[in-house]
Amino acid sequence: MDAASFLRHFRRELDAFGACLAGGDLDAPIEHGDEDRTLAELAAHVGTANLFAAAAVTDWDGRPEPPDGTPPKVPEDRYELTRWVDGTGEVLLMSLDIDPSAPAWGYYTPPTAGYWQRSRAVSMMLHRWDAERAVGEAGPLDAELACEGISEVFDVLAPRQIGRGKAWPPDVCIRLDATDTDDWWVFGPGDPVADIAGTAGDLLLLLRGRRTPADDVFRWTGDRNAALAVLKGPLA
Repeated sequence: MDAASFLRHFRRELDAFGACLAGGDLDAPIEHGDEDRTLAELAAHVGTANLFAAAAVTDWDGRPEPPDGTPPKVPEDRYELTRWVDGTGEVLLMSLDIDPSAPAWGYYTPPTAGYWQRSRAVSMMLHRWDAERAVGEAGPLDAELACEGISEVFDVLAPRQIGRGKAWPPDVCIRLDATDTDDWWVFGPGDPVADIAGTAGDLLLLLRGRRTPADDVFRWTGDRNAALAVLKGPLA
């Protein structure tokens, strides 16, 4: 997926997220993760992350330290909150409308704007899903962007978690098969000992903590217990 496609996806997902803020219960709980968040708190997180990513591209001076992450002042009024989140997205879109090879600050990866183009598009899609689930029924994830998100887990997020000591390096190899795109991924040393198949969207939701391995949307073959040990992570 190219940079323009990532930015188009981000804009679409941001609009859908904004619709949840405009009409949903801002006190609705977000149903996953270690932190207890409301929809309003998720909105604050999204806007803050947008501004941080924009600064990682526009304010980075080549040093290893990340840009200033001081939390911004977040509006509490529904209308102002919705406008603020949208505004942070516009700031990010302007910052990321550049060559993906342009230098930027990044996590455990060659620091380029392309990292943030992919990462923010995937994250916005996941947070839109979170918000829609909190206020009603979550719509599907785009299959192509979900594949990019799965690759991000194995290319960037899992190595970062392992490097930080938050996850163990995998002892065995597992394979993931996207049944709707025919894409596949392997993670771990050697040949795969187990395979988990599902749509790209469901596989991404599994890797990012929104689904569980026991959900009936997945089809397992091979040594499931060994695979579960690898997936325990956390990988992201």
